[in-house]
Amino acid sequence: MRILTLIALAILTATLTSQAVAQSGNTSGGSSSVSISTPANGPDDEGFAAYQRLTPGIKPPKATRAPDPDFPQLPVDAEPRGVVVLLVGIDANGHVGLVHVLRSSNDAFQNSAVSTVKTWKFSPARKDGKPVPVQVTVEMKFQK
Repeated sequence: MRILTLIALAILTATLTSQAVAQSGNTSGGSSSVSISTPANGPDDEGFAAYQRLTPGIKPPKATRAPDPDFPQLPVDAEPRGVVVLLVGIDANGHVGLVHVLRSSNDAFQNSAVSTVKTWKFSPARKDGKPVPVQVTVEMKFQK
């Protein structure tokens, strides 16, 4: 429940400051933190054109289900820390649509981050009282 509250607060703050942070608790075998902000530049994926950027006229989506990512199994010699940055499209129904990896330090962390964010649910963003699809940037930091 703490992560849901913090993510909602982060998205609201992102609307006002274009930068927000939400910290998650421990996950099995390690920890992670999640940061959500308004995207600076999107990928060349035309699919994201259907998702608006958060602006002051848009009430941001509110997380209703946002479980923490699992810390993946890593080889013994692998770096136990990593970062994954995702561009996430949230549709007008509050479901995660498109997910694009902008940056990842390790495929194992990337797989965990993508599979987790696809399970998140939101109350939709609203513009003029109507639900609208939006895009947000999610940064997940993993550390054992």
